Amino acid sequence: MAAKQIPLQDWAERHFDPPPSIRTLRRWARQGRIAPAPELVGREYRVREDAAYVPPQRPLRVQPVVVLESEDPVVNDIIASGKTKERRQA
Repeated sequence: MAAKQIPLQDWAERHFDPPPSIRTLRRWARQGRIAPAPELVGREYRVREDAAYVPPQRPLRVQPVVVLESEDPVVNDIIASGKTKERRQA
């Protein structure tokens, strides 16, 4: 038997005090922050009663890679000049 689905606003009232606005709830549904994902039925999202909020994960901070020297003289010229793009003449 499939789990019962309820309107998104009702789900929020059961899981949050105070519940987020319907606008926030719809954004969470679109961004995949509710699992299992709510279904859009007509103009209303419906979600399983046992669904849970999934907080966004923090992006990884990756240090940029710095190329100090290359075997290609063109690449070395670009690195030395500090320019990454040049306009092409038409």
